[in-house]
Amino acid sequence: MKLHLKFTLLVVGIIVIPILVTGLVFMVRLWVSNRTEPTSNYGRVSMWMREESPQELRLELLQRFVTRRPPGVELAILDQEDTILLSTIPEFPTGGRLEQALLIDYVRRNSGNFHIQFDTPHGLEGGGLLLLLKLPRSRPSVFGWLRGRAVEAGVYGMIALVVFAALMSFLIAGSLNRSILALEGATRRIAEGDLDFQLTPRGNDEISSLTRSFEKMRLALKEESARRSRFIMGVSHDLRTPLALIQGYAEAIADGFASDPQVQNRYVGVILEKTRTLEGMIADLIDFVKLDTAQWRMKFREVPIRAFLLDIARRFSEDADILKRQFQARIELPEAATVPMDEGLFYRVLENLIGNAIRYSAEGGRIELAARQDSGQVLLTVSDTGMGIPPEELPFIFDPFYRGTNSRREQGFGLGLTTVKSIVESHGWSIDVSSEVGQGTTFTIRLAARR
Repeated sequence: MKLHLKFTLLVVGIIVIPILVTGLVFMVRLWVSNRTEPTSNYGRVSMWMREESPQELRLELLQRFVTRRPPGVELAILDQEDTILLSTIPEFPTGGRLEQALLIDYVRRNSGNFHIQFDTPHGLEGGGLLLLLKLPRSRPSVFGWLRGRAVEAGVYGMIALVVFAALMSFLIAGSLNRSILALEGATRRIAEGDLDFQLTPRGNDEISSLTRSFEKMRLALKEESARRSRFIMGVSHDLRTPLALIQGYAEAIADGFASDPQVQNRYVGVILEKTRTLEGMIADLIDFVKLDTAQWRMKFREVPIRAFLLDIARRFSEDADILKRQFQARIELPEAATVPMDEGLFYRVLENLIGNAIRYSAEGGRIELAARQDSGQVLLTVSDTGMGIPPEELPFIFDPFYRGTNSRREQGFGLGLTTVKSIVESHGWSIDVSSEVGQGTTFTIRLAARR
């Protein structure tokens, strides 16, 4: 349950529960009062009958019993012969005999104002005494009765409110406390460098959503940590080869193994070549780190895309001619079409893609740069008829340091296509690849264009 729904339920319950309980109690009391008529001082009358009933048939005990009667209660004590032993009812004097006709007439005349009932003293059930009790009827005012019932119902409503609010608060606080403690523990473990744990969200509220986002962050950090380790190992491995060669040739010259000037010149040439290779690798590495960590800032400008691509085509057509490849450009775009971009970075993208197409195509192979408008975008393709990429390698060609089967003989870190994808996605574009072994490869970039 969502957190806001829980609090909504709490607020609604705080309002509705007291009203429902109060109304229910009020209706129950009204129903009970309609079925019974209250007797004035009923509690005191009952206690008096229970505690003050004479235990022996003696006059002084009967008199004490009569004297201690509750206020408003009148009575007459009769023996087995209906003789009045003691009486506080003026119509039935002590010593007289209670006639049935007189009693019936008395009841008829006073039933509107009094309850008249017969009872037996609790201590003298076998003594033959009979009590004639006269109790005033209770006739409270409507306002007083309603006020009393309202107070009683309000008390029950407040009790229900406190119980409901306490229960809901306990449940909500418990749920929040568990989730927050789990997040706190996870934060502490990440701060200490521990990423090997799993944070399991509970429920479907906002805190659980935060927990799921936190778990995604943990997985991303773990992947980034592993990626950083692979990065360091890859850099170390790929830099070691040219450095070892430079060191070997330099030591050969220093130790006198290359005393012949021609041999020395050849060794120095190799050292210079490996130094330039090393310099290029370090430049690629620095550019990749800048792109990967977003430490660079792109300055876009509106570039006429047709003129830009035609200039690229002229440059690489010469390289293709020298290497005996066929290069073709089909730029089907209007002159006015522009694309917001960092021109230098996008040049690197095309340089990498077309350079790979030329490199991995055999003599006489065909490379094509094509561009056309498609649904308000520029659809740019770089295709070749080279050796192609095996299907099992396609999902990994944009991964850092990945070197495919056909590229392992080449120098470098395996960062070229990774950098291409980073530049393309940083512009808000997309890049896809399709390939078939022995038939060639096609890279497709979708650029957002303006007219």
